[in-house]
Amino acid sequence: MGIHQAAPAPRFSQGVVAMTRPGGEARRKGLLAEAIRLFGRRGYQGTSLQAVASAAGVRKQTLLYYFPTKGALLEACVVETSKRVAETLFEALEAETSPSRKAETVIRTLFRLAEDWPVFPRFVREASRMDPEVIERFAAALEPLRLRALAFLANGMEEGLIRKQDPALLLFSLYTAVVGSITEAGVLRAVVGEDRSRTALRRREQEVLSFVRNALAPGARERRPRRADKTARDVPA
Repeated sequence: MGIHQAAPAPRFSQGVVAMTRPGGEARRKGLLAEAIRLFGRRGYQGTSLQAVASAAGVRKQTLLYYFPTKGALLEACVVETSKRVAETLFEALEAETSPSRKAETVIRTLFRLAEDWPVFPRFVREASRMDPEVIERFAAALEPLRLRALAFLANGMEEGLIRKQDPALLLFSLYTAVVGSITEAGVLRAVVGEDRSRTALRRREQEVLSFVRNALAPGARERRPRRADKTARDVPA
């Protein structure tokens, strides 16, 4: 699963050219799904265009119509994966009305995504070994979420709800803890099987949640008293 050395990644173009006919978008999605699965399982170098085409049940020439090169296919996979992750997180954050639970919502959502879409963590793990440009393309789709997270952390610190520290460094620590745990999911499945890996992943989720709560919790001196609280002298006799 994957490769053990960083493989030279192809240079990405400025954008993925979508070549579709009427009804071709469904086929394109199917090709991407198989490519993401195979890249995650076999690695970029270990996956051929013929293997992707065969897995999708089409000829190699059909695959080349949508993705002229292997590099174009990988780029499209990165865009597709990051788009799905971003959309899933946006929906979860919009549905969560409590600001104090936003951080935990992100963590739970990512772990559910890893559980429901097993190829996702495998592909992210493989993509992270590639050229930094691959990671930059993935991060670009998540940039609005990153900015939103930084604003959330800064506001929480200002209001005394989050321990005061460098928001950017805190976000990086949270990111590495969550993503590192999620990408272990593929390894868990290969070693202990599907059922046991789900149990281990959920246990890991609770450990990450505990870590995040401790990282965000303000010190006693940083907590601001609630406005609704009244002392005895505030109450009329």
